[in-house]
Amino acid sequence: MNEQELIEGLRAKDPAAIEHLYGEYKGRVRSVVKRFIRDEGDAEEVVQDTFWTVYRKIELFREDSALWSWMYRIAVNASKMRLRKYKRKPIPVDEEVMNVIRAKESMGFLDTRPDQQLAIKNMVAELHDFLQECDEVNRQLYIEMEMEGVSKEEIALKLDLTIPAVKTRLHRMRVGLRERLAPHHMAG
Repeated sequence: MNEQELIEGLRAKDPAAIEHLYGEYKGRVRSVVKRFIRDEGDAEEVVQDTFWTVYRKIELFREDSALWSWMYRIAVNASKMRLRKYKRKPIPVDEEVMNVIRAKESMGFLDTRPDQQLAIKNMVAELHDFLQECDEVNRQLYIEMEMEGVSKEEIALKLDLTIPAVKTRLHRMRVGLRERLAPHHMAG
């Protein structure tokens, strides 16, 4: 069955076309979904959701691209929806606590030695400068993962990166920051 016959069969709700679609594309859809969803059960549900969406919405397929391109977008969107459902939330911090942390005088409670206070202030300023010098993608990746607790999978989807690319960028950011902060490291 060629692609045009498959599309016509799907639009006619022909069971043979639906079977052919599933047999032909299940492996590809599964591999797309597995890039985002690690849990086997969740991944299988997203694969099934993808085929169900194709079946229900085949009339919306405009045929200005390949059927697989359309299915790929459906699989990615279904994966994103599943991730949103289980999105990790950062632990809420009381606004009053945040105000104390932000206040310059709040550094005093960390250590009473003036040299330690100065070192901490310098490290905070260096971190701020480092993040300002980074490109937008790396800055967003670092802040969301390290400070807000966003998962690698979520950030990969959000920034349109692969998970290995996210891991590499995060590693490079950590190494760069470590090197940048080394001169400010406080002696105990």
